[in-house]
Amino acid sequence: MSDCLTLKKSNCKNCYKCIRHCPVKSIRFSGNQAHIIGNECILCGQCFVVCPQNAKEISSETEKVKVLISSGEKVIVSLAPSFIANYENAGIRGMRAALKKLGFYEAEETAIGATIVKTEYEKYLAEKTRDIVISSCCHSVNLLIQKYFPKELTYLADVLSPMQAHAKDIKRRNPGAKVVFIGPCVAKKDEAAYYEGIVDAVLTYEDLAKWMKEANVEIVSDMDDTAESRARFFPTTGGILKTMAQDSDYTYLAIDGVDNCIAALRDIETGKIHKTFIEMSACAGSCIGGPVME
Repeated sequence: MSDCLTLKKSNCKNCYKCIRHCPVKSIRFSGNQAHIIGNECILCGQCFVVCPQNAKEISSETEKVKVLISSGEKVIVSLAPSFIANYENAGIRGMRAALKKLGFYEAEETAIGATIVKTEYEKYLAEKTRDIVISSCCHSVNLLIQKYFPKELTYLADVLSPMQAHAKDIKRRNPGAKVVFIGPCVAKKDEAAYYEGIVDAVLTYEDLAKWMKEANVEIVSDMDDTAESRARFFPTTGGILKTMAQDSDYTYLAIDGVDNCIAALRDIETGKIHKTFIEMSACAGSCIGGPVME
């Protein structure tokens, strides 16, 4: 796992909040310091959210992105659909204008990738060969299943996340371009690092806010309604389900929060769930409840 979430030891004040709130108990305390156990962590970011001392640090790729831009590469932003909740009254036109002032070549909504993904889920279910299908959009959920429920991996949809689907689509349309994903998620940094060559860098909304402040760039309010607007439901609980054509042979569930996801995975283990499509999100409220929403 990449070192995208680390501890600033000098800031840790032994309050144990991160240990109490970690849903998979992947934080240990020794030598008067909290330690994140990388091979147990699912990068949900709860420790980052609850730490009162700012002792948890998310790695930033801002300088990497600036180098890509200064090198003359076409650097295109894939902007998470949760931007609509993070930036008041901002539409994609206003976001695109601000991002271009920072030097980006273009900016598109990851909702384009979400539309591709929901179509793949519909195809999955239309085959009617699968008992249970779990959405693969949330990287923290994917890590949860890989590390703690490996027997359930067979139910995890073999479908790219919207971030990856959109990045591949951008590179197909813009040969040689670099793609930077911007969103509220820690885990996306690990996802991009693991699946090399698809997404070139990941920035959080916090990274973007700092950069825009330094560059004296502001986002102009400009609400809009585009062909992909419906896919902006994706970052909300049940958002995937709202965009999908539903098959009467399946039950559809939307589950958010790691504890609820764990409970559902245990129900699958014990045979309590069948013929079901399950949309799982590690964050309560789904992506709009992400750890780096401002």
